[in-house]
Amino acid sequence: GTTYRNIGSNTAGGAVPLTALAQRTALAVNVEYIPLRVTTLVGTNQYWAYCPYAGAVTGIVSITEGVLTTGNATLTGKIGATAITDGVITITQVGSAAGDVDTATPSAANTVVVGSKLSLTVGGTNATATVANCWFEVTRS
Repeated sequence: GTTYRNIGSNTAGGAVPLTALAQRTALAVNVEYIPLRVTTLVGTNQYWAYCPYAGAVTGIVSITEGVLTTGNATLTGKIGATAITDGVITITQVGSAAGDVDTATPSAANTVVVGSKLSLTVGGTNATATVANCWFEVTRS
């Protein structure tokens, strides 16, 4: 059914129905997560995901499945061909372990529309073929 919230009177004096976006925002559930599996943190491969939402990429998260043994790895977030400002995750080799979580908090060049292509590009000096499970956090608009 329709959810109503009393946000003032309309001409009939009743409650005004909220849009789906307003309902999600009011309930603080306006964030979606788009998963992306990076199968190896070696090389310069690029991994892609489809974005079915309009909004802004507000976070990028990775969790590794193994240890980095040689050097650091980076994951650079992009929307299409455009790098996301502050959208680089650095996975540090020193003290690394399976289950390490690393994040980036994008600050600009992070607007997405339905159908945007999201990607992560591997970089750095790591030489261990470890998987990183990643997520793009998208705050819907």
